[in-house]
Amino acid sequence: MGLKESLAKLSMINIKRGEVLFKEGVPSNGAMFFLFEGQLDIYKQIEGKHAKLRSILPGEFFGEMAIINNSPRAASIVVVSETAKLGIINRTTFVQMSQESPEFLFLLLKKVIERLYETDGKIRAIKRQQDEDSAIAKVIPGSGAGSSENEMGDGEAPPEPFSDETTPVGE
Repeated sequence: MGLKESLAKLSMINIKRGEVLFKEGVPSNGAMFFLFEGQLDIYKQIEGKHAKLRSILPGEFFGEMAIINNSPRAASIVVVSETAKLGIINRTTFVQMSQESPEFLFLLLKKVIERLYETDGKIRAIKRQQDEDSAIAKVIPGSGAGSSENEMGDGEAPPEPFSDETTPVGE
């Protein structure tokens, strides 16, 4: 059985714009996901602020650390499209897909490595910008360094769902 056939068998969920699939730091439910439709954004707390790392687009896997080592979620995932359709991959399904479709493991490993490099670079850039803003604020008190940009560093406002009262959809 190929990867397409394996993906067609996944349990599906649909979630709406602004909903949080899961929050950074919460225990994982042992599931990873495949995005069929919609767009999700990944946010990470960096020095007390939510920073957008990247978007997840249809055809991408994510949340694989929950399957591999059942670690807490490394970032928060928020729906930014009107709706999103996701397939849920639990550990049993993951093992089965790995056995039935060796290309699945290769694609997943390739993506994980690419993301590590991309995320590391993005975090370094965000920290560098925050350090520069802090240095400017010390030199020119009241300059409001960084005030024209928000916490995201890319001109986007953080979504409202990061309040403590929000219950993540995927947990």
